[in-house]
Amino acid sequence: MDRRWMRGAIVVIVVALVGLMALQAWWINGILQARTQQLKETVGNALLAISDRLEREERWEVLRSNASGQRLMLRLDTLRGQQPAELRSPIQAEEDINELVGDLVRDILRAETGQDIRARLRPALLDSLIGAAFAAQGLARPIAYGVFSKDGVRIPLETDVPGLDTALVRSPYRVRLFRHDLVDNGTDLHVLLSDEHASPWYGIGLQLSIAALFIALIVAVFVAALRIIVRQKRISDIRNDLVNNLTHELKTPISTIGLACEAIVDPSIPRTEEQVRSYVGMIRDENKRLGALVENVLQSAVLDSGHMMLKVVELDMHALIHDVIRSSTILVSRRSGRIVTELAAEIHHVQGDRIHLTNLLYNLIDNAVKYTRSEPEIRISTRSNATHLTISVTDNGIGIAPSEQRKIFDRLYRVPTGNIHNAKGFGLGLSYVRTVVERHHGRITLNSTPGQGSTFHIQLPFEHVVTREAASR
Repeated sequence: MDRRWMRGAIVVIVVALVGLMALQAWWINGILQARTQQLKETVGNALLAISDRLEREERWEVLRSNASGQRLMLRLDTLRGQQPAELRSPIQAEEDINELVGDLVRDILRAETGQDIRARLRPALLDSLIGAAFAAQGLARPIAYGVFSKDGVRIPLETDVPGLDTALVRSPYRVRLFRHDLVDNGTDLHVLLSDEHASPWYGIGLQLSIAALFIALIVAVFVAALRIIVRQKRISDIRNDLVNNLTHELKTPISTIGLACEAIVDPSIPRTEEQVRSYVGMIRDENKRLGALVENVLQSAVLDSGHMMLKVVELDMHALIHDVIRSSTILVSRRSGRIVTELAAEIHHVQGDRIHLTNLLYNLIDNAVKYTRSEPEIRISTRSNATHLTISVTDNGIGIAPSEQRKIFDRLYRVPTGNIHNAKGFGLGLSYVRTVVERHHGRITLNSTPGQGSTFHIQLPFEHVVTREAASR
């Protein structure tokens, strides 16, 4: 995959995702603003209906209780009951009505200017009107309401809810009472809605949750796709590296073996017995090298298939370690190095596969030789407790940075070696080591400091521990 194409695709996807999220945010913001405005208008309509109805009820009460009002209603009833021919004069009737209306207006004005506002309010009627008006608008009943003077002082009513004066004063939902009075009395009705019903989010939580879920799914899919693309690119690069290394590693011993064979069989080349032994040794060494390459490839195939067949027998790990050291002496001595042991484990017999555990130790020793700038110093130690045997392999190599330590057991991963260019390999060894340890129900850990070497700790449980764990499952 072309790097520029991949970057371009990522940029396009990111821009599209950000644009989609911005569009959703704009849409949600528009909905919230519209619902806020709608709530204000709906509550305002309910409050105006309360104010008007309260005022009409007061007017009818005045008409029924005031002498001028009673005469006016009686006169109107009389006029409605008379036939047109019975009327003395339409002009006289109109003058009578105007006189009665004038008297009524003067009486109402005197009542409004001289009457306390609390005498004009009927708490039971106000409470009933608030419930009916809010229900008519499809709104929940306010949690509290109160009547306040123009100075912000609450006028006490029997239906007051205590402790909410401050919230009621700050409430944006209010209306002027008796607003058609000839003289403004400055009295307002304040209502307080619950936080839930006053919120523009009320009633649209499901829709917004679905929208948020879709956005989260898109983001999750994008992140997953991005990780897959980056991982596939990394694997592609590593595989290309692997093919190049494998080609080089295979061609070198084959060429060396071919040249050595030609030197042995070519009669034109003078050779002594020592030279022949040298050629034969060269062929043997390169043949071992080819065998190791084939072993690495086989190990990779085992890891790919996921089937590592173990032939479990009782093993003396101290004896096995001595066998591995004897076979690795030539490899270490070529770099003028040495292997020292501290086999202090009191119990060193485990149930395991001899071949795989031997390969495990070979891999760790081979890495210790390859990744060092000086003569390799390798220390193999053991210790035991009641549950497991611990094998520690310590080297004086270049060490592994903390940022790389969690990756070294991944397949095909190779730690950057800086200026060490003779470290050949395919990134299969430590992945194989971890698989072998895990198949033996063990655990492998690493302690490493750059420039000071590394220590691999391998814990292999004893047979009774493995049996107990298997029985508990």
